[in-house]
Amino acid sequence: METVEFIQEKTKSVNWRMTFKVLIIGVLTLVLLIPQMMIMGLISEREKTANETKTEVMKQWSMLNTVRGPVLTIPYIEHTYDNVNKVMGEEIRYCRFLPKSLNINGEIFPQERQRSIYKVMVYKSKIVLSGYFETPDFQALNIKQEDIIWEKAQLIIGINDLRGISESAEMLWNNQKYIFSPGMGEAFYGQEGISVQFNRDFINEFPGEFLCRLRLKGSDKLEFAPLGETTQVNLISEWNAPGFVGNFLPEKKNITKSGFTADWKILHFNRNFPQVWKDNSYSMDKNDFGVRLVTLADHYQKNMRTAKYAILIILFTFLSFFLNEIITKQRIHPFQYILVGFAILIFYLLLLSVSEQIGFNSGYFIAAGCILVMVLFYSRTFLNKWSGSFLLTAILAASYAFIFVLMQLESFALLVGSIGLFVTLALVMFLTRKINWYNM
Repeated sequence: METVEFIQEKTKSVNWRMTFKVLIIGVLTLVLLIPQMMIMGLISEREKTANETKTEVMKQWSMLNTVRGPVLTIPYIEHTYDNVNKVMGEEIRYCRFLPKSLNINGEIFPQERQRSIYKVMVYKSKIVLSGYFETPDFQALNIKQEDIIWEKAQLIIGINDLRGISESAEMLWNNQKYIFSPGMGEAFYGQEGISVQFNRDFINEFPGEFLCRLRLKGSDKLEFAPLGETTQVNLISEWNAPGFVGNFLPEKKNITKSGFTADWKILHFNRNFPQVWKDNSYSMDKNDFGVRLVTLADHYQKNMRTAKYAILIILFTFLSFFLNEIITKQRIHPFQYILVGFAILIFYLLLLSVSEQIGFNSGYFIAAGCILVMVLFYSRTFLNKWSGSFLLTAILAASYAFIFVLMQLESFALLVGSIGLFVTLALVMFLTRKINWYNM
């Protein structure tokens, strides 16, 4: 009878000890969330520094550029009358005419600039604008021919950052050559730009066919405005990770490892301004579209995504250690748990520092390899056999491999991650199905 009671007491003692161990493991896991959050904060800080450096380089090169044009601007005299129809005053106003057709063909040449350890993607481009203007219909605007100031007519092209112009800009109008000048005279774009000043004989130059060539530098993205009654745009580049931005997506696109091509066709019905208007009655800046040179999930984004999985890797590792205790009856001290947990967190610091120098993928393998070797030899100090150390290290390696695969996925990362966790949980349930948790 005393033997039975002794066994029961011993069993209760073991049960309470294992229950207490589970509670300790849970507390340790929660404690390790604090350094995990600190590491994520460090990643954000480094990313902020990288973005500031990127902005500095972009300002020195040329910022993102938007090309809006060409727009034909013709001034006229507007008279004011008194009650007896007598002229009281005159005011110079402007009417805007957009091209009947606008064709844009561009080629983008991405370039990489480096400042310290940070890399910034910029570009050069060749852009050809062509199309034609119909004869301006001033009657539709109730403007008399004698009030039109033809000698001050201008053709305007708006460009966000004039520092991006790398060569003299020229235009052919009905095969006659004109040179653009900086500035727009009477600005209405809310941006910088270039313009061509015509003479009085310009009245005889309609309909007018035009051809403009631009060499333009910029950063991050290149955009255009759909100013033609029909606007067609074709862009090509060797950049293989384009992001299409703005109000319109390309009708056709082809993205390969060697680059991309994209074609847009936009009608004047698709935008919120007409072909002709007076002064600043309409704004064109909300209809831009174009392409961005996207860096897919750069190493800071991947570092942050990886760090968010830290708690899962810690839980998997602690679970494998705990099951090892249950199966082999070999106790592991909570201090040894927490040292292994800190080793896992050090992985993210190593990954951040190394990936800044050599890239995410190479940095991941180096950081993971260092931590796996450390855990392998440290676990041998409290496990009786090398086989146990190899098994536990293999579980940690599998966790790292699983997270690495998720980092390479974009569209299917959540799906694959969910399935992976489901399979892992099912496997744990299967392997522990015969354990008698009340009589360990």
